[in-house]
Amino acid sequence: AVVGRAQEPAVRRSKIWSEVEPLLELLRGALPAVEVTRDELEGLWLALVSELATPEEVAGDALQDLWHGAAKDGVVPKELPSMKGWVPLSEVYVTGSHDLASYGRAAGLLVVTLDEHTLPLWLEQGAQNLTNVLRPQWEGPAGPDVLLVSVFPELAEVMNTEFIEKALCQPVKGLTILVAGQPQNGCCLMWGGRLLVDLEQLAAIPRVERLKALLQELAPLGWLRCSREEALRILGDDKMEQLRSRVRAGATLAERLLLAVGQRAEPLLKALGNLASLDFIRNAEPLELARLVLAHLGPATLVMLRDVLEAEGLKPPGRWNTAQARAFVASLGFPEEFALAAEARREPEELVSGPIPLPPLHDFQEEVLENVKDLLAAASGRRRAVISLPTGAGKTRVTVEAAVQFVLRPNGSRRRVLWIAQTDELCEQAVQAFRQVWINLGAQDTNLRVVRLWGGNPDPATGDPKQPVVVVATIQTLTNRLSSAKLTSLEKPGLVVLDECHHAIAPSYTKVLRWFHADSPKPDEAEEQEPPILGLSATPFRTTEEESRLLARRFDHRLFPSDQKGLHERLLARGILARVTTEPLESGFAPPEDLLETLFLLSEKGEGVEFERQLEMLNELLARDQDRNKMLIERIKMAEEKSVLFFANSVLHAEEISARLNLEGIPSAPISAETPVTARRYFLDQFKQGELRVLCNYTVLSTGLDAPKTQMIVIARQVFSPVRYMQMVGRGLRGPKNGGTESCRIVTVLDNLGQFQDRHPYHYCQKYFGNTENNVARSIANPR
Repeated sequence: AVVGRAQEPAVRRSKIWSEVEPLLELLRGALPAVEVTRDELEGLWLALVSELATPEEVAGDALQDLWHGAAKDGVVPKELPSMKGWVPLSEVYVTGSHDLASYGRAAGLLVVTLDEHTLPLWLEQGAQNLTNVLRPQWEGPAGPDVLLVSVFPELAEVMNTEFIEKALCQPVKGLTILVAGQPQNGCCLMWGGRLLVDLEQLAAIPRVERLKALLQELAPLGWLRCSREEALRILGDDKMEQLRSRVRAGATLAERLLLAVGQRAEPLLKALGNLASLDFIRNAEPLELARLVLAHLGPATLVMLRDVLEAEGLKPPGRWNTAQARAFVASLGFPEEFALAAEARREPEELVSGPIPLPPLHDFQEEVLENVKDLLAAASGRRRAVISLPTGAGKTRVTVEAAVQFVLRPNGSRRRVLWIAQTDELCEQAVQAFRQVWINLGAQDTNLRVVRLWGGNPDPATGDPKQPVVVVATIQTLTNRLSSAKLTSLEKPGLVVLDECHHAIAPSYTKVLRWFHADSPKPDEAEEQEPPILGLSATPFRTTEEESRLLARRFDHRLFPSDQKGLHERLLARGILARVTTEPLESGFAPPEDLLETLFLLSEKGEGVEFERQLEMLNELLARDQDRNKMLIERIKMAEEKSVLFFANSVLHAEEISARLNLEGIPSAPISAETPVTARRYFLDQFKQGELRVLCNYTVLSTGLDAPKTQMIVIARQVFSPVRYMQMVGRGLRGPKNGGTESCRIVTVLDNLGQFQDRHPYHYCQKYFGNTENNVARSIANPR
C-alpha cells in the first residue's frame, strides 16, 4: 500500500521524492517479509503531508493527488497549513467545485477542492462542507429553466451528447454569492442541479474568461466530453475566434457572407451554378454577388459553401441541423435557420391533439360533406367520386373534415386514411389540414397519428390497430414501397384520397389501385375489398376528350357537388373566390417556323412525350430572349401589386429573372425542383409573410402552394394545356372570405406562335373564364 500510494503524482513532484524513492526500492525488495501496521501507514501519509503541504499549494489545489492517494488508505490530514499557521481539520472547508472554492478563499476561508471519492471521507473526519456557509442570491424572480445550449450554443461542441438536449440553466439578474455572510459578485454557479447564469455579468467579461467560468461549473458534473482544459482549447481557439469575429462584424448578411468566403468572387460564382454563365452576373461586384447568393440559396447558403468556409479557417460543423451547427452560424452572425441541413427532412410522424377554434364550413362544403357521408355509407358497389371545387374554395379542408368525421373519429377496424399527392408541398398542406381539423373535431382524448411517407422518410412502423392513422405519401414514394411488409396494413384503409386526381389515369396510379384490388375498369366489376376512393381536383379533365373520358370512368362519372353549373359565379359573388382581371402581354418573339411546325404535327398526332420535349425546347428559346426578359422585368417593376408569383420558362430563367429583380431592389427568390428543400420552404414562408415581393418558380408551384395573398400572377411559360394553365391561374383565385384577396391580376405572355396562336389556353380560358373549370369539369359527370 505504501509503495503504491507513495507514487501518486503529487508525491513524485515533491522535493523529498529523491529521499523517498530509495526507501521504496528497499521496501519492494523486502515486501514479502514486511508487514505495515495501520499506524505506520497513517504515519507515513501524515509525514508526507507535513513535508509537502504549504499554504500556497493547499490554496492552489496542487495536492489533490496526495489527498486522493491518502484517502485510498483511509487517511485524512489532522491539520493543514494556512497563511495564519496550521489549522485543525474542523476549520477546513471542502467542496467539489473549483468555482465554489474560489468564492470561499476570497472570503478568507481555508478551502480544499476534492474529488467525489475523497470528499465524503474528509467530511466524515470533521471537515466543514463549504455549501453550508455559501448560498446564491439575485434580484427579482429567476427566469424559467431553459436549455443550456440554447443560451450558449457553442458549448454543444464540447458537451456529451446525452446532455446537449437536457442540460438546463436558469437565467437570473444581479447574481451574488454569500460566503459566511460576505457578498461576492458571481456570473454563474451550479446550484440545486441547475446552472444559475447572470447573462449581463457574463456578457461583460472577455469571451475566454466567460468560457472558463462556464466550463468550471460543467466539468464536475460530467457534462463535458473532454477535460476542461481541452474544452477551453477547442472553444477558445484564438485564430478561429478572430476569423469568426471578423465575419460577425459585417453590417449586413451579404457583407458577412463576403467576409466568410475571403472577399473572393470565385466561390460565390460557383455557388450560383449555371446562373454564373450570364454576363450581368460575371460582371457584378463581389458584394452584389453575395446578395444574389443569399437570394438564390437562402438558408442553404452556408451548407453549400461549407468547403470554402473550412478553407478559410472558420471550422464549420461536420453535420448540420445540430446544436453545433446552430453555435457555428450564431458565431458568424447568421440567423438560426442557416444551421439547417440543405435537404432537411420533415419529421416522419407526429401526434396531434386539441382543440382550438376552427372556422365553419361554407354551405357548398357542407353539401360535399353530406355527399361523402352517403358515399361511405353505401353498402355495396364501388364507392368513388371526385370532389371538384374551384381553386381557393377549400377542397382539402372539406375532404379532411369528411375523413376525420366518418373514418378516423368513429371506433372501428379501418381507422386509416391514405392520402396520395404529387409533391412535398401538397403532402405537407394535407398534413397541416389534418392537424387543424383533428385538434377541433377529433375523438376525445385520442391522438391522431400522422405519417409523412415521402422525402426519404422510413416506412411507418406497425402501431396500435385501434389508433386512428393518416399516411400522407407522394405517389413516387408509395409506388416504390408497395412491396414493403410494413405497408401491408394500408392495403385495406378506410379511405383513399388522390389529390390532383387529373393525374389518376397515369400508370403509377393504376399500379397503386391494383395494390388495393381496385383496378377493375367498371363499377359492376368492383371487388368487395376495394376501399372508398375520393379524387380532388379543380380541373378534373385532361387535354384530350379520350383521356377525359378515361378519367371520368375511373371515378364512375360522379362529382361532388353534383350541381357544378354556375358554381364558380356563385362563389365569386360571395367573395369566396377572387375577381380575376386578365391581361395579355405581347412579346413579339417569333420562334423558328420548323419548331412550331413540329409542335403542331405532334399535337395533331397526340404524341405527348415528344411534344413535351419540343415544348421545353421552345421555352428554353423564350427564356434566352433578352428583349422579352427586359419587358417582363419592366412589367413587374411597374406593377402596384405587393405579391407577385412568376411562372418562368426554365430553371435558369427563374434564377435570372429573380437575380435581375434583386439587382433592381425588388426582393425576389427563385424556386425549382433543384432548389434545396430547406431554401424552398424558407422562400415560401417569406413570400407568404410579405418579406419577398416576387417568387420566381419553374413548374413546382402550379399546385400545392398556399399563398392566399397573391395579388398578381405573371405567366411567361408557354403551355398548351388548359389544365396546366388553370392550375397556374388558380394560385390567385382565393377570395377574401377564404383569407385571400378581392382581386388578382393574371398577366399572360403571348408570343408569335404561328398555327398555335389561337390555341393558346389564354384564349380558351378568357372566353369561358368565369366558369371554365366547371363547364369542362361537367364532362366527368356527363361524358360524351
